[in-house]
Amino acid sequence: MRIESKRRFLSQAAVALACVGGLCSSAALADEHVLILLDRTGSMGATSVPGLTRLEVAKARIDGYLQIIPSVTTKYAFWTFDNTGPTQVFNFADNKTPAQISAAVNAVTLGGNTPLAGSICQAVDALINYLPNQLHTKRIYLVTDGDENATPNLNECYGPYSVGVWPSLDSGSWQAKVRNKACTGSASSAGPCGVFPPPYPAGLTLIADIDFLFTDNIPFQGDYEGRELDDAQKTVAVPYRAAASAVSEVSFFNGLATATHGRYQSITQATPSSQATPLPGDANLDGCVNVADRTKVLSEYGQKVNPAGTGSDFNRNGVVDTGDYQTVLNNFGRGCTTLRE
Repeated sequence: MRIESKRRFLSQAAVALACVGGLCSSAALADEHVLILLDRTGSMGATSVPGLTRLEVAKARIDGYLQIIPSVTTKYAFWTFDNTGPTQVFNFADNKTPAQISAAVNAVTLGGNTPLAGSICQAVDALINYLPNQLHTKRIYLVTDGDENATPNLNECYGPYSVGVWPSLDSGSWQAKVRNKACTGSASSAGPCGVFPPPYPAGLTLIADIDFLFTDNIPFQGDYEGRELDDAQKTVAVPYRAAASAVSEVSFFNGLATATHGRYQSITQATPSSQATPLPGDANLDGCVNVADRTKVLSEYGQKVNPAGTGSDFNRNGVVDTGDYQTVLNNFGRGCTTLRE
């Protein structure tokens, strides 16, 4: 059977097969709102995995994410950030399709400095204030190489680098403020994650998925040299510590994702390409979507997974479901030099 015919046949059979296995649900699930926040600052032009810049890797990862079949109806927003704050390319009210979001992502070019903290906090506001009383799951998908250096000092999440590492962040640091904002909706409230105080309704959920692209021999604090491409032309005062170490940045981004029940992924120059830019549907991350991935997803069908996830839970909803299976079918044969029957 030819690949395209096989795809069509498997696609038509997917839902029926899942229902036979008892995996269909009649329960109505609230829509999910996803805000994709892409770092387009100058340092994203540095080399990531061989042959690709950080920005190119970031674009590929977002594009792959947008091709995954979600478990519920999903609305998307897409922002970028550089210089003094975020650019709201598309908001939820624009009702853009994944394909339209992907086209906008691929059109992004490099910019300037890194207002990371302020951009995250503005994105959190946009998420939790869009239809907040309907209890939609809120997800921010951040792709960045870190290096906060340009959040304006009047922004609620402005602050110095924390000397303490996650979870012992210095009060008043930008990391502590971002953590508070993502967990409680307020940069000044250090309450437990996932408990948004009034006026937000009880049960409001925000998830932070974070891809952190960095060089694994990044210099430690005190040895840092600015990495933005156009720093020489900038006059922005930067009263931050010279830079966070790789260890503290990994700890912060991983900690924030974990605390909000999201996904965290480090990408360095040593990350295999099949993991740095994974194909949607490639459950075993071998660079080819084939029968091995279909078998893996079927063997894990219905299983709940922890927030850190599994290769089979493409849509990140905590269970291997019909959307994950359909993602394999939609991409069957991609990346393969030969296709196993």
